[in-house]
Amino acid sequence: MIGQIAVFVIFILGWSIYRAGTWLNKKQPKTAVVYSCLMGVCMILGILVIAHVQFPNLTIPVRMVFEPVGKLILQQ
Repeated sequence: MIGQIAVFVIFILGWSIYRAGTWLNKKQPKTAVVYSCLMGVCMILGILVIAHVQFPNLTIPVRMVFEPVGKLILQQ
């Protein structure tokens, strides 16, 4: 598993450096920064998926936010 993660990180870093470099050569530094940040987040999530880390259910926080609003609407 460590080998898979290492190959994944090397590939993602190499690809990100290549793509960010092309945008920097085209004088688009903001695009390069946004792309690099997104690829960093994707790399972290990819590592967690390869390592078989269980993510909590993402509907619970959304339900906690919208359930009281729905109850208020139904009471009227």
